[in-house]
Amino acid sequence: MRYTYPVLVIEDELGGYCTYLNDFDQVTQGDNIAEAIEMGADLLEIMLDDYLQLDKPLPKPTYPTEHEGLLVAISVDVNTERGLLTTRMAAIELGVSDARVRQMVCSGQLASKKIGRDNYVYLWSIRERQANPPRPGRPRKKAAPAPAKEAGAAR
Repeated sequence: MRYTYPVLVIEDELGGYCTYLNDFDQVTQGDNIAEAIEMGADLLEIMLDDYLQLDKPLPKPTYPTEHEGLLVAISVDVNTERGLLTTRMAAIELGVSDARVRQMVCSGQLASKKIGRDNYVYLWSIRERQANPPRPGRPRKKAAPAPAKEAGAAR
């Protein structure tokens, strides 16, 4: 899907140009205007991908009426399947290690999708686990059945 957001490109006093993505509260830079705009497009794509992956609402594009510098509208295509997180992002959400997330995927505790060589965990699976966390400690062993008493045994 194509998204368009405005960026401000302003000459930096130390040399080069800064690109401001005010709607995402982010800044990047480049050596010249073309590079600064290209870096802004890369940053916009990363921010949109993160927002979509985490199911965050996207900020509404705001075009300032008064500004200094060059105002540029940047359009990027983001082909992200919503609600799929990398194992690293899933680990951060769950507060566990990457290896633990991979174990949970292999054991079926988290729903995932394999794309190429990587596993991607469904956001709904993570939210479900957060809503119903496992109880702490090891699971209790089931009680062993009592031995059968022999008929006619002495008392």
